[in-house]
Amino acid sequence: IFDSLNWMKSIAPCIEHVRTKTGGLAEGSICYTGDIMDPKKTKYDLKYYVQLAKDIENAGAHILGIKDMAGLLKPNAAFELISALKSEIDIPIHLHTHDTSSIQAAMYLKAAEAGVDVIDVALGGLSGLTSQPNFNSILEIFQFHERANKIDTKKLEEYSDYWELVRNYYYPFESG
Repeated sequence: IFDSLNWMKSIAPCIEHVRTKTGGLAEGSICYTGDIMDPKKTKYDLKYYVQLAKDIENAGAHILGIKDMAGLLKPNAAFELISALKSEIDIPIHLHTHDTSSIQAAMYLKAAEAGVDVIDVALGGLSGLTSQPNFNSILEIFQFHERANKIDTKKLEEYSDYWELVRNYYYPFESG
């Protein structure tokens, strides 16, 4: 559940609906913009995001989502943001990004070091550009890391190769 302008008057009723009418799992999300590390950017600073996260949690969300739709969240900013949020809210944090800037794998590593609970990835053959960071690469980044997952990388490569072939059929529709 998100509003592109982070408008709680839009987000809160949706969280309530999911909880009371469907009995479902409500993930209230923040849309990240700006750069919390730049002191000249005062509108969307760390304090803004911490308060928004508290508002989403207080509205009844089970999970906090962070939507980095433009790939703007940089590694050090991710560490600061996730660290601050983990100290202020009690619900799990799910981080979603698009790899348009090509630094999102590094950003995920810093977010994991700060305690993010969930990250989104895409199979290698479907990753990058406007998609999520490369799952295959992320596994390599986390190899021997305390948060490494045991996934059959050979099988993952097979799936990736298959979808890379399928993706070729859709080349005319790629974002470039």
